[in-house]
Amino acid sequence: MKRKFKYAREKVQGILFGTFVGDVLGARFEGQNPDQIPPLDMEFLAENSTGIYTDDTQMTISVLEEMVDNGSIIQSSLQQRFQKRFSRWRGYGGGMLEVIEHWRSGVEVQFAAKKIYGGAGSFGDGAAMRIAPLSAFFDLGERDDLIEQVIKCSEITHAHSYGISGAILQAYAVLLALNDVAVNDWLDYFFELPIESAYKIKLESVIRALERQPSPQECAKIIGNSPEAMQAVPSAVYSVMRNHQSFADTISFAIGMGGDTDTIGAMAGAISGAKLGYSEIPDKWIKLLENDFEGKDFINELIKKGYEKRRGEDSNLR
Repeated sequence: MKRKFKYAREKVQGILFGTFVGDVLGARFEGQNPDQIPPLDMEFLAENSTGIYTDDTQMTISVLEEMVDNGSIIQSSLQQRFQKRFSRWRGYGGGMLEVIEHWRSGVEVQFAAKKIYGGAGSFGDGAAMRIAPLSAFFDLGERDDLIEQVIKCSEITHAHSYGISGAILQAYAVLLALNDVAVNDWLDYFFELPIESAYKIKLESVIRALERQPSPQECAKIIGNSPEAMQAVPSAVYSVMRNHQSFADTISFAIGMGGDTDTIGAMAGAISGAKLGYSEIPDKWIKLLENDFEGKDFINELIKKGYEKRRGEDSNLR
């Protein structure tokens, strides 16, 4: 089945540009201890960003392109997009660099991810960081179909079940946001997901944080801020739940937690953008984003292409 966009352009743009903004604003603080990060506001974040995205946005673009062109994840096709678009200087992690080398040496796409970390595969947040566009092609009642595509998208680089579970959690958070499900109900939905039980234990930390309303620094200790999907995805989800009425506050909080700030920012931005829409992303932040090569205009053209294909397919059914 070839999938097409299910939601308004405002929401789809929110996902992509929410990712883009969270990524570029967070990149400046990547790896910093939260105690080193000063109080953040819109002006400070804009002034301290180059507007250049990292591997997070670059891989997200490939996922969007794959879905727009093929209507589903074809692993060999997505692998070729990742490899063709790969720019080492955008900050790819060690696990992804190793997978790329395996691809280049001729290892088949379904085996490369299983060869890293002693055969255990990566449990990092790299699958989750790019997954958000998938959710725009599924209705709320198509959870299992979405999960099937998430697994296909994830396992070519992340063979570990923790890495895949993180991607499922992130994609489902975006789906709930797209459908305007009340934030207070999100955790009930999360606990029903077919993900590793360790994630459900971690979600208990999210509940405690929602009850206590800690500072970003304290929240980093409660939930975590590392590149492990087990920490990064719940932190992104919490940042949205805590600040669900404001995109700017969501991003400021997510980055204020320190650690893997570009990826936590990108994932929080995708969820918040899906919920609030593109128009709620501060224009000051949109203006600073790069546009020379596969930047703002390129993303908008991909989105436009997706809607044109949807209109064409709908008209053919009449």
